[in-house]
Amino acid sequence: MKRNLLFLERVLLGDGTEPFHGVYALKIDGAIDQRQLTGALARLQEKYAMLRTAIGTDALGRPYFHTPPAPSPILLRIVERIGDEDWNRETVYELGTSFDIAHGPLLRITWIRSAGVSDLIMAFHHCMCDGGSGVALLSDLLVLLDDPRAEIGKAPAFQSIRELVPAEILNNGRNRFKAKLSAALVSVGLSLGSWFISKKKKPAPRSSDYLINWKLGVEQSKALFAHCKKEGVTVNTAIGLALMEAFKAVNGTGAHGKATCPVDIRRYMPEVKRDMLFSYGLALNISLQQSIGASFWEKAKALQTHVSKQMAKLNPYEFTMIMEASHGSVHKLRRFLTYAKVGNDFMFSNMGKLDIPTQYRNFTVETIYSPTVIGPFANPNTIITTTFNGRMDFSFVSNQEFMPRAIALQIREKAMEILFETVAMPDSVRL
Repeated sequence: MKRNLLFLERVLLGDGTEPFHGVYALKIDGAIDQRQLTGALARLQEKYAMLRTAIGTDALGRPYFHTPPAPSPILLRIVERIGDEDWNRETVYELGTSFDIAHGPLLRITWIRSAGVSDLIMAFHHCMCDGGSGVALLSDLLVLLDDPRAEIGKAPAFQSIRELVPAEILNNGRNRFKAKLSAALVSVGLSLGSWFISKKKKPAPRSSDYLINWKLGVEQSKALFAHCKKEGVTVNTAIGLALMEAFKAVNGTGAHGKATCPVDIRRYMPEVKRDMLFSYGLALNISLQQSIGASFWEKAKALQTHVSKQMAKLNPYEFTMIMEASHGSVHKLRRFLTYAKVGNDFMFSNMGKLDIPTQYRNFTVETIYSPTVIGPFANPNTIITTTFNGRMDFSFVSNQEFMPRAIALQIREKAMEILFETVAMPDSVRL
């Protein structure tokens, strides 16, 4: 396999030295056999061609994925389990530890082991795959860990943009002109913006990253889902609004009242299959200015109207064509994202219910923690939520020098207070 990185893959890669990783962590009840785990990782590499790749650079300085003559195996690191919080420490470690991109692969596993309980940490470079791809990888890994002979098939992989954008769209003269014009405008905007960027400010050291994780109970989760449905508001919109209001309540005038919400591109681009490793998605922007009303749920309905309008306008093919016409601006965009003044409070993603069983023949998946992702950009605040076994789980990552952990904890408490203030729950349930 050999192909050039797409524009946004290059943005996520940078020069390859800065960690920009996604990490999944889960807790397993049951014995894990080391040989079986090693064999499962080898089978994963057989299925996914991208797990056998490294990254090289051509004569023009453009990075490309390629399969070495003798691909390196997926690295398995083993740590002895001491307590239930070991996974948090190891997740933060994996978020800040670079891959050897020149030799690959761009995925590794940490096994936090004990006799009857284990934690598995799966880390991957974001330039190779996103959270949705991570679910497919994790699902296959668990199937193979339970049954080494299980059939998991072969994953599709694309070689160029021509396999992602239909020919009638990609070859349309008007579309091509629009993409080049938009790319040129982006380049001009980034060039002008660079005049106002000071590179004297250094990114915060990754050793200061931290992760806060919390869960809702089953009844709390059910109550929230039911109330959102009753109000005609998505869970994503309700939580996003509660978080923005919490940032404002805690940070006051220092809050921006804005957030970015990634959208799974697979919902709009059927060419990207469930088990195709893909690295980027689309995005929505939400703000408190869009939420007008006397009560929280009135504000949420107003915000939902704006969100729905944005969703209807999302066009993955046009977006991809514009990005692929922008390769000359990749370094400008990286500088902007790294050094420009922060304009929003956080990135928020609700990935919904994870399609992974809890019970296997030889072990039980007790919990899956929401994935985490953090990169070298100016604003590291990222909040991701998933639902597994009926419980919503939240992961909040940031950097101590950007936002002290104590402030993040206050925001968490305030957001949950705002969100559940009017949600009816059984008397026995407490936050």
